[in-house]
Amino acid sequence: MVRCSTLSAMKRFAALIALATMLAGGAAPAQVPPPPDLPGQADIAIRLAEAFAHKDAAAYADLLADDLQVFEDGKQIASGKQEWMASFGRKLAAPGVQFHLISGYSSTGRILFIEYFNSLASWGRTPPPDCCWGYDAVAYDVADGKITRVQRLPGGHARLAEDGRKIAE
Repeated sequence: MVRCSTLSAMKRFAALIALATMLAGGAAPAQVPPPPDLPGQADIAIRLAEAFAHKDAAAYADLLADDLQVFEDGKQIASGKQEWMASFGRKLAAPGVQFHLISGYSSTGRILFIEYFNSLASWGRTPPPDCCWGYDAVAYDVADGKITRVQRLPGGHARLAEDGRKIAE
């Protein structure tokens, strides 16, 4: 009589042989598609882009969870929607400060954008059209229909081409 542990070991061995045979030229393993976005995540991404395009601080704030956490270069800079809006909301809505959102990527629970912004923070003055832009990569984590975490990675002022070379400004 074969003991259970021996039978279990034989099953594991057979599974390893089947896997090795498959990888060595047998049937190709099926690709597993990525998990879908969370419900409402695409709508949040669209509304986020629209809030930036219209410099609408109220629409932006409506996307944020009350217990929002905001990080820059890994350091927490705001705890809660109210604290974040007190600093960033003013900048978003300020006359003369310009923003552009460049599409990034979306995965389950995360939306990524590149934010281009007028780094003069002109607060009412019109900057020269080709001057003084900064770039940040920003990840927005989504849960329960709200943005719960913002992770900002300042990119500086030197823009790179797709091949990595610096683009002259």
